[in-house]
Amino acid sequence: MAESQLNTPQPDTSTQASDEDSQPSPSAGTEIVLSDFSLSAGGKPLLDNTSVSFSAGKLTLILGCSGVGKSLLLRILAGLIDREHAAITYSGQICFQTNGESEEFRDHRNQPVAVVFQSFALFDELSPAENIEIAIEHSSQAAAAASSNRTARELLKELAVPGDRPTSVLSGGQQQRLAIARALGMETDVVLYDEPTSGLDTNTAAQVAELVRETQTRFGRTSIIVTHDYATLVDVADHVVVLNHHDRSLQELPREDWGRLSEILGVPPEADDTAHVDLPLLQKVILPIRNAFAASGEFLEQCLLLPIALLPRWRSFRWGARLTWHYLNLVAGWSACVYIAIAGMIIGFVAQDFIFRYLPFRQYTEPLLIENLLHATGFSLYRFLVPILCTILIAARSGAAVAADVGSKVYGNQLDAMKTIGMDPLRSVRTPILYAFLVGTPLLTFLSYGVASITSSVAFLSTHATEGIGFWDAHFHRELRLPAAVLYKGTGWLVTKLLVCAVGIAMISWKCGAAPKQSAPDISRGVTRTILWSTLFTLMVHFVFSLFEFKAPQ
Repeated sequence: MAESQLNTPQPDTSTQASDEDSQPSPSAGTEIVLSDFSLSAGGKPLLDNTSVSFSAGKLTLILGCSGVGKSLLLRILAGLIDREHAAITYSGQICFQTNGESEEFRDHRNQPVAVVFQSFALFDELSPAENIEIAIEHSSQAAAAASSNRTARELLKELAVPGDRPTSVLSGGQQQRLAIARALGMETDVVLYDEPTSGLDTNTAAQVAELVRETQTRFGRTSIIVTHDYATLVDVADHVVVLNHHDRSLQELPREDWGRLSEILGVPPEADDTAHVDLPLLQKVILPIRNAFAASGEFLEQCLLLPIALLPRWRSFRWGARLTWHYLNLVAGWSACVYIAIAGMIIGFVAQDFIFRYLPFRQYTEPLLIENLLHATGFSLYRFLVPILCTILIAARSGAAVAADVGSKVYGNQLDAMKTIGMDPLRSVRTPILYAFLVGTPLLTFLSYGVASITSSVAFLSTHATEGIGFWDAHFHRELRLPAAVLYKGTGWLVTKLLVCAVGIAMISWKCGAAPKQSAPDISRGVTRTILWSTLFTLMVHFVFSLFEFKAPQ
């Protein structure tokens, strides 16, 4: 493994030779080799030209103090951090050697890697069996995907995970076993564990440790565990690698020194070194500006590539449709329908009742203007009052709901979990969000207009019962109906601006929701930004359209 060792006495060579002779021959599978590897985060070096290998088919612990880069290393091996990352940089070679054939690590989609996240990163909207099925169908060939349900239920049974209850109500130990079952279902050569016993009680942690050992022994995967809990996991390990923060290296620890882990790990790095990096004042000013320009450029690029983003380029149409239905329910579910219907009822009543109630010199002017007032009310409700109100409410309510959902997926590592199983979040999440808003926004707006028109008729008849519903209908729709036409006048303009609003709200919701989340308040800030920017965008769209839509003919 690593050429350098910790500052501990070297074992006798004859004893070492006899130990090596007693070891089993190297297992078939995938060996991971890091050569001259360096890693830094926020300008702080964490590893410096270190080399180490992780044996094929063996279970290796990576130990180290908090803040020294263990989890970052795991995410790099999982393909979740690019070399071009702004704050995290790394260099050197990462090779996956399968049966003696070496392949340089490039990204997660080309490597056989499964990840068991510290937060489990399970999809709460899916059942336990579906959590495994979605991983199988995105990481395996069609033949394996066809039997994904049977495989999922077998893994649930083997790992004692209840399949008859929602994922969100499973205990911590059950969710941990489900996360392991999902990783095993992918049938990869490499399984990475990020703090698998974190947050578990002593008994449950011991059970999880034994489960990891049993699954590794049974399936023969190359397993790497990043952990602080060496007391629980060291007994199930084949190798131990220590991330030494003093000389910034990865060093394999001889088995005879495993009993001195607390002594070897030593004192954690100083808080000043790990908590933050003291950047120069100029850099503190420049970095946010640069990041803002980069984010704006990325957003503009995504808008220009929108036609491609709308293509359903899903690896599995079943799960693409499932996620589309999930977001359609968030955007235009029954609660949204009730919300928008109530808004339509209010605007319909206000527009109809108030215009007559507060008409100047009503007893003289109403008989002369009643017809004009009715068709003005119908036109204004259909063309701008209801659309403006609905799109603002959709931006506030549905945009916030989607941003919160995506933000929770970021905070809970679910988007990262998608990447590790072969799902591109841009295709699997952003595209369904676009579909949901493009379908939901017009539907909700037309629902609101329908309720508004009915409310308007009721309000009119309550004060003009002698005129009748026929009189109201004829004049309310006078400016909207065209001879021998199915659609109302101006429907093309209306649908166009609704779709533009829908696309903008969807993109803003995705962008604000998918931004990095380090805490729950970050999710709240993402929701707040979504409401602010999507509402402003919606108002701007209606303003720009009004410059052309209602322009008087020359």
